[in-house]
Amino acid sequence: MEQANLDDAINAIIKAMGQMDSNELGITIQEAVQCILCTLYGVSSNVKHSIQPVNGLGDLIRALNDPYVRKGLGLVIELLRSMGKCLDAAEKIKNLGDGASCNVELPCHIIAHGGGKINLTLTSDEKEKGAEH
Repeated sequence: MEQANLDDAINAIIKAMGQMDSNELGITIQEAVQCILCTLYGVSSNVKHSIQPVNGLGDLIRALNDPYVRKGLGLVIELLRSMGKCLDAAEKIKNLGDGASCNVELPCHIIAHGGGKINLTLTSDEKEKGAEH
């Protein structure tokens, strides 16, 4: 990545983070870092484990008997749900505006998670389109 692009990206991230509640942001970053470090340690060579491939639906169903797998899968699903909300907000902003996507002045995460003033509920036509996909 070019230095100018990297600087622009970092500045945009810092500006967007400045619009978030500082307590919530601090807690979110702290929890995310702790979870990532714990996960990395858990799969490191310091921990005795055996990584078994998941071959097919039967293995996946057996893996769901493990409460840690269920909890981890729940986290992944929640992350995907949140990403989907943000993508939906970005798409709606793009369709409502001049074709631009999310910007720092109106970040998608604020709109997607209830902080925006724009109504982003799906119309019946949009719901039907979603059902077709």
